[in-house]
Amino acid sequence: MELAHKDLLQQIARLSETYANLADRLSQAAKQLQDSGLPPSDSLLQEVAAYSRNFAAVQKQALELNKSAIAPGEIASLKDIQNLVETAAASEGKAEIRDAALKVIDRVLAIAHREQSDFAPLQSVHARARELQRAISESTPTQLHSDAESLVSGKHPVSAVLALVEQQDKLDDEQWVILEETVSAAFGKQIAVAISRGKLTIAEMVKAAPAKVEPAFKPAPEQKISAEPLPEVIVIPSGNVAPKQVTVAPQIQILESPAPSAPMHEVIIVPSVEVPKSLPTTGSGNIVFGAPRNIQPAVAVEGGLGIKVLVHIQGIGDRTFGAQEYAGTKAQGRRVEGFAINIDPPIPGLNVEYMAHVEGVGDTPWLSEGELAGFRGQAKRIEGFAVRLSGPQADKYDVFYSAHIQNIGDTDVSSNGEYCGTRGKALRIEGIKVWIAQSASSQTVAPVGLKVLAHIQGIGDRTFSDREYAGTKAQGRRVEGFQIKIEPPVAGLNLQYMAHVEGVGDTAWISEGELAGFRGKAKRIEGFAARLTGPQADKYDVFYTAHIQNVGDTPVTANGQYCGTRGKGLRVEGMTVWVEPKA
Repeated sequence: MELAHKDLLQQIARLSETYANLADRLSQAAKQLQDSGLPPSDSLLQEVAAYSRNFAAVQKQALELNKSAIAPGEIASLKDIQNLVETAAASEGKAEIRDAALKVIDRVLAIAHREQSDFAPLQSVHARARELQRAISESTPTQLHSDAESLVSGKHPVSAVLALVEQQDKLDDEQWVILEETVSAAFGKQIAVAISRGKLTIAEMVKAAPAKVEPAFKPAPEQKISAEPLPEVIVIPSGNVAPKQVTVAPQIQILESPAPSAPMHEVIIVPSVEVPKSLPTTGSGNIVFGAPRNIQPAVAVEGGLGIKVLVHIQGIGDRTFGAQEYAGTKAQGRRVEGFAINIDPPIPGLNVEYMAHVEGVGDTPWLSEGELAGFRGQAKRIEGFAVRLSGPQADKYDVFYSAHIQNIGDTDVSSNGEYCGTRGKALRIEGIKVWIAQSASSQTVAPVGLKVLAHIQGIGDRTFSDREYAGTKAQGRRVEGFQIKIEPPVAGLNLQYMAHVEGVGDTAWISEGELAGFRGKAKRIEGFAARLTGPQADKYDVFYTAHIQNVGDTPVTANGQYCGTRGKGLRVEGMTVWVEPKA
């Protein structure tokens, strides 16, 4: 495809040379026609017709190559065609990087511990990989996620974990030391030790397409399967006994019943079915299928509780997520049609309740945990919802939640029974996020860590931690962009920042993890500010300083105050950012 883009650009270049000469001759012919009535020569008219045909052919190729919905009339000039082809070529290159990065993440998610299925350091790696997977999957071809290239090049800590596991016998001592230091800094020394001892391995990997559930197993090739009709669900026992038919539990979702004549290898066990750990993967007397993808355990945030959030998504069905995980889709136009929430593991004396505003129904009553708010199979959108806690322990916790709404985007964080969403505007909720944390009156303020990425002139991206100087001094190198993120996340606390960029001015306030500034445009950052948001923001202060060209280190600035210069042409060469609990 890259060759097709280059060939088309060469054709455009030849046409560019042609039309400049042709335009001059047409201009002369027009003057002669006006002055003396002399018509254009036949050869000139033939050249014009030939140019018109070549233009139309190039235009058609550009639209087909770009697979664009743009109408031919919108591409009014050769320059328009050239811009379209160049954009398509750039997007294709980014799409290749995006796909390669997702393949790296798939391999990382296939890493397993040989002895401990719940090895915490590996779960931390998997959590980071899933976060990247969602972010990169939702990025557009023209806006490549900032971590995609580093994943493909092997510079990202997640890639370093994969390299150590997959290539440990092929790495020389220097490569091993560099990768081990990267992994230890990002995920702790324990996982690096486990890798060096050969405790981690790449398990068999199965990936499901986003909008289609694929079989989570492959039948053993040596088995001969009869073509007898099957019951709705077959449970394969762990002993040498025959399979038996069982009643379908509500938690088991059958996406499509097998046809009466379907052989056993066409039965689909969807990822929401949990298989006991005691089920063997090989055996002499059993027909054994590979275990489906593990359900992710509820994520316990710092000072928070584990919960499971089940959402029923248009065209996808039921999916289960943990605390603070985004439950739904973005940029796919899919509505959430129902949801259920459970505290997992249960807390004695603490219960969760919720309600929803459903298309054509209105507000539901408050429902107990585990009950579905909304519907399956009725194509009705959830337009808003609320969550609250009940029980003797409820005053010791707060529940927080937000939504991603059609044409609006992410809402502010709501809490403790406040309504989140819209009513009467026919806007679908496309995803929700829910988490429970100890209330401020019952918990001490947790320390906050930061990850600061700085894009430095002539060096590129470098990552630093809070209180660490991010940049250079006495090298004349400008900071061209930066992003800041609370790492690990703190429930109810978010970070925003802005920058003053050469030739652009002040940016808008940007959410954590997004780049302020540019890569590859040689534009300096001249100043910046940072602030905290969310229900816990009043418990912390964010502080920051900068090192400015010809000025030196600035005084410490805090909580949204501007740090730096404007309109003086002075670059920021480095920055330091940190968060502290209020005294």
